[in-house]
Amino acid sequence: PDPLAPGSYTLFAKADGPGAVSETNEFNNTRFWFIQIGPDLVLTGLSGPSIAGAGGTITIADTTANQGLGAAAASVTRFYLSADLSLDANDVLLQSRSVPALTANTSSSANNSVTIPANTADASYFLIAKADAPGAVAESNETNNTRTLTLRIGPDLTVASATAPASGGTRPSCSTC
Repeated sequence: PDPLAPGSYTLFAKADGPGAVSETNEFNNTRFWFIQIGPDLVLTGLSGPSIAGAGGTITIADTTANQGLGAAAASVTRFYLSADLSLDANDVLLQSRSVPALTANTSSSANNSVTIPANTADASYFLIAKADAPGAVAESNETNNTRTLTLRIGPDLTVASATAPASGGTRPSCSTC
């Protein structure tokens, strides 16, 4: 039926619906399928650096897609910095991006410049991206909108170069030492 609210539904088919035909087995006339109606926004791609510094800017690439069969209105994908894998009120909103309306099986990709807050303590974090972050688009599945990356904030010391002599001598052994 049109209109039908987006969501998960069960579709039933029944042979001899009114029961007009006398059969040897009246209990095998029904089949059912689970179907999704409407758009379903997900993050099919998320990438960025694994290390960043407090106060620095990084680039995060995302692809927000509509994997549902219905059209999705314009939406917003947001990026958060989190101490754990759960998106909650303790997480820091880093950036938002507008996603245009998406027809079924289409996507929108973008590179996003994100600044890590200057007061962020050195530690391991999770960068959580959420499609349709405000929940403005009615979807067939509202539980699959997030994707995460691991992000280490703080210094990462490495050896950039090293030199040593091409040859060296050996130390004589000492029998009285």
